[in-house]
Amino acid sequence: MKIDQLPFYWRLKVRDTKSLVPQRFPFEYDFVESLQLLIQKRNPETLAHLSKIYREDSNIGYLQDANEIAKPYGTDFSRFIDFALKQWGGSVKRILEIGCGGCTILQNLKERGYEVTGIDPGPLSVREGKRRGVPIVNDFFPTPDFRDSVDFIFHNDVLEHVPAPVEFLTAQKIQLESGGLIITAVPDCCDGVNFGEISMTMHQHLNYYDLESLRNVFEAAGLEILLLEKAAYGGSIYCCARKPSRALNFEKKTGTSKFKSFLKLSRVNANLVTSEINEAFKRKETVGFYAPLRALPYLALNEKWTEFRFFDDTEHWYNKFFDGVGVRIENFEDLKANPVDRLFIMSITFGKRIQNRIIDSNVHIPSLKILDELIVNDKAY
Repeated sequence: MKIDQLPFYWRLKVRDTKSLVPQRFPFEYDFVESLQLLIQKRNPETLAHLSKIYREDSNIGYLQDANEIAKPYGTDFSRFIDFALKQWGGSVKRILEIGCGGCTILQNLKERGYEVTGIDPGPLSVREGKRRGVPIVNDFFPTPDFRDSVDFIFHNDVLEHVPAPVEFLTAQKIQLESGGLIITAVPDCCDGVNFGEISMTMHQHLNYYDLESLRNVFEAAGLEILLLEKAAYGGSIYCCARKPSRALNFEKKTGTSKFKSFLKLSRVNANLVTSEINEAFKRKETVGFYAPLRALPYLALNEKWTEFRFFDDTEHWYNKFFDGVGVRIENFEDLKANPVDRLFIMSITFGKRIQNRIIDSNVHIPSLKILDELIVNDKAY
């Protein structure tokens, strides 16, 4: 599956703000057979662009601090951290967060008596660390500026951005004390991987994890998995692993049927979704997309960038634009005041909640469809 001109999402902007990276850029899927991991095919230009934007003051990586939908993600991940500390972290004193962003969780842990450090390449972490009294190393991990041993490492929505996830985890294992813990949260791509649903596609995400591949990545790094589960709130997968007292063997996986199935179903689903969109345009209907970030891959395949509207509940997205797409993002009140003829709700995780909110508010939309009603959810298709 290749998308020739996918908008390069890394921020929301006012209309005339210049971008640091191309507004649209090619994207292609690939597969790591030994890990059974679906990935974005590695492109040196993409990696260079990502390195540049991660050092900028963008909205990537810090959504748990400011996004109405994402706030419960942070709360649920904090719950998972607390459970792991209670269950296996009795001797934990020194804690490191990689990709700490706004430092919210680190501040909470510091107030509970832990010795904390954050590592992050962006300027927001430096400002917030200073404001919250959290020491920050302003760099990518691993870094020569922090070589201390720690008892506990965690990262939230980081591992999907890392070009070499096994090496990334291995470097963390080296800095862990024996028996130390690593916890991660990554976007739950189980449905996307299993059913070829490509709304998850974006340049900043290099790896697309399901339960199997996340387990394989941790075990390939020589870590002992203690708990692997889907988040209670939805949308994420959590993993807690321990540095073992002895070396563990990892058996490389073989077979590409998983990737072949993804490619086949992604083509089927892309045709189904774009056909539905085109039907609305042919009927001269007004068209809207709720959760528009997830509409971008389908719109890119369709090569349509006008004649529709975007809606989202995130306050700091309101009245802003994606790079490469000249459509202003509206909110729920705008939809109520001026409904569309056909609305596509592009979030599978939150689609039903959004649909119920629209129905309960008596917003008249003749055709209202959630993404998972449009796609094939059967691997045997």
